Amino acid sequence: VYGVVMSGWASNNKYSLLGAIRSSAQMISYELSLGLSLIGVLMITGTLSLVKIVEWQSGPWLILFQPLGFIIYLISALAEANRTPFDFAECENELVAGYQTEYSSMKFGLCYLGEYAHILVVSSLAVTLFFGGWQGPLLPPAVWFLIKVFCFIFVFIWIRATLPRIRYDQLMQFGWKVLFP
Repeated sequence: VYGVVMSGWASNNKYSLLGAIRSSAQMISYELSLGLSLIGVLMITGTLSLVKIVEWQSGPWLILFQPLGFIIYLISALAEANRTPFDFAECENELVAGYQTEYSSMKFGLCYLGEYAHILVVSSLAVTLFFGGWQGPLLPPAVWFLIKVFCFIFVFIWIRATLPRIRYDQLMQFGWKVLFP
């Protein structure tokens, strides 16, 4: 949140600042539901250790015990990563290109590199917490983990290509009045 707000403010452009404010409000709104969706996983496994959570899933995956928690996690992760239908930070029809409007070359590339690194981290956490992590038959553990993570990254890209953007007031209402409770 701090990096987005600072990059929007530092560009000295009103559209960039507006995009940064929208993005930070969105991230704060959906961070709560993202964290709360993980509480069920932590209560079932009884640990905060990611290794022990994956070891607990040597039988059934936690998606079978926490399907609602996973759906809330996925929706919140899309909103946290500013992906469609929650990409109001770069709403082209209203804000030109969002908080990175005035950036070019390396700074622009670093903004998008951070966005895609966020998708990679969220996908890795989803695989670790809900889909058995690196466990699987026949193949080495690293290969199983990469296959599962790339499936999640594919879902993120697929959702961006198929869903339309919703209005900003609907986004905030959904986050605070539907997803959070």
